[in-house]
Amino acid sequence: MPVIDRSRDDYRYWYPVQIRWGDMDALGHVNNARYFTFSESARLAYRDDNFPRDVLPDSQDLILARTSCDFVEQLKYPDHLDAGCRIAKLGRSSLVFEVGMFRRDSGSLVAVTEAVTVWFDYAAQMVTPIPDVLRQVLLAYEPELGR
Repeated sequence: MPVIDRSRDDYRYWYPVQIRWGDMDALGHVNNARYFTFSESARLAYRDDNFPRDVLPDSQDLILARTSCDFVEQLKYPDHLDAGCRIAKLGRSSLVFEVGMFRRDSGSLVAVTEAVTVWFDYAAQMVTPIPDVLRQVLLAYEPELGR
């Protein structure tokens, strides 16, 4: 397994996650599928807090194309996580989100997810370029994307 080199400093946007008893599986640790749910929640919170919905077309939004997770440490109830979210890549019609999950008490990295999303026109049922207004907002919020 490759060494994952992520720190809290790599993320600007944070989403808190409380591990619930029901997140665990028969082996006594958080089920692997739950990491994707935590990642999705962080991505959607990032979107809700940073996308200028009032000026974006009503019929357009993100759609998930691919997701993956690198697991670093096990989680157990009642762990608390801080999920750092950033856009790792901004393409013509795609946004690649990365979510780093860290234990709140120790700060140790437990997982990193990547989600390739595309800007999608749900009325036309087709991929479309990311609107310039959204691109400008994202580049202002995450200036390293423009480098």
